[in-house]
Amino acid sequence: MTDGTGPEPLGVCVVANVAPETSHGEGGLEIRRGIRHFAPGAKVWIAPPAWGDGGESVIVAGRRRGNSRRYMRIVIKSRFLVNFRVRAVYSPALVRVLTAAEPGDEKEFGTRFLWSPEQAENWARSWNTPKMAAQVDGQGGRTHLVTDPPPMELRLDGVTYYLAHFNARGARYSPEPPPAEPSPTSG
Repeated sequence: MTDGTGPEPLGVCVVANVAPETSHGEGGLEIRRGIRHFAPGAKVWIAPPAWGDGGESVIVAGRRRGNSRRYMRIVIKSRFLVNFRVRAVYSPALVRVLTAAEPGDEKEFGTRFLWSPEQAENWARSWNTPKMAAQVDGQGGRTHLVTDPPPMELRLDGVTYYLAHFNARGARYSPEPPPAEPSPTSG
């Protein structure tokens, strides 16, 4: 605070809120308010993706339900989060929770658990784009990510695939075009 403008940020982080309702169980039919450790709308700070799964599971730090003083760190599915944005981190306690090797441990993972501003903006933008899993006939069970709602056509390796079916679990594409609409009969 040498220039009177406030404390210097310790870094930047992607921040999100826990979704008001989350789906669990077989087929996602069990609806809960928030998640076990965080109330709906709780603010969580996200560490950069660490597993190469495209950010499907993320390490988050936040204040647990019923405890407004101490931060905790857990791994959750990013689909349980909404409203991704980039914010400066000012709290040394938050940085310790995000970077500690084990909760309560003073040894740190290091700066790989903090974001560069450009990386944080790109991930926040990506997470804010609705996505769903898509299976493509003839692709050997490979899963692709598409926007939600899915596009009517999908081009992969120069081949056009057409939306055959979609629901809450995902989309399925086929190389067969949809049947033509019957022409209206005059009468």
